[in-house]
Amino acid sequence: MKLAVVGFIVAVVLPSILLGQTDTISVIPKPRMVQGSAGAFRITKKTKIAAQGDSERRLADLLNNLLSRYGIRLDVTRGSSKQNVIDLNILSMAGHFRTDEDYGLNVSPDKIEINADERGGFYAIQTLAQLIRVDSAKEISIPSVGISDSPRFRYRGMHLDVARHFMPVEFVKKYIDLMSQYKFNYFHWHLTEDQGWRIEIKKYPRLTEIGSKRPETVKERNLSPYIGDGIPHGGFYTQEQIKDVVAYAKARHITVIPEIELPGHASAALAAYPQLGCKP
Repeated sequence: MKLAVVGFIVAVVLPSILLGQTDTISVIPKPRMVQGSAGAFRITKKTKIAAQGDSERRLADLLNNLLSRYGIRLDVTRGSSKQNVIDLNILSMAGHFRTDEDYGLNVSPDKIEINADERGGFYAIQTLAQLIRVDSAKEISIPSVGISDSPRFRYRGMHLDVARHFMPVEFVKKYIDLMSQYKFNYFHWHLTEDQGWRIEIKKYPRLTEIGSKRPETVKERNLSPYIGDGIPHGGFYTQEQIKDVVAYAKARHITVIPEIELPGHASAALAAYPQLGCKP
């Protein structure tokens, strides 16, 4: 009986303990190479960010925006040092990386070093954000680790259908922020459908005056007979709002792919301009 209990502990409990000790570095998506080591880098108000050129300083601003969530903003300097520094090194892709999205991130108790092209540096900071630990004394630390990462897939996309259910610009930007956090790089923006036309076309104002609105939405799958919810739904984006979202995505290294469907799925457009349709 005692041997059985001991066997149970060894087979079940011990692996769980070991997993808890080794599985301390968790990043999504999983980097190509992760090598953990002892210790951690502690970020204090005395920590400096070393940024030589304009590209490095843009990343320094990004990093400070991240740290501001924890009430810290670090001084940015052009000179580096051996201790208590986050060293940003933007290198040209040629001769250093397979793609401009690759990066190297090295964290030791003395310093953090990022080596990458500017796009890869952006992704390195997203990884850094996931590694931040806050202890009971509200001190910020990053576990010591060496990471070498590059994307397995060149196209990493997410889709948002605002045609069937309109979402305001603030929601779209939050969606883009979450995409960038997990290193997605293409945003498929579904702007037109049977259920609503969401993009302003100044030459055809009725597309938004009429096509962006509907009196109600079908309840679940009640099409035969049709049952609606009786709740009016509408909304569209101005051209300036579209430009703003595109620029916001570009700053996070995300390409916007607008979906504007014609001739299929065009009931909203035909409600606005019925003379363009094939039916009476």
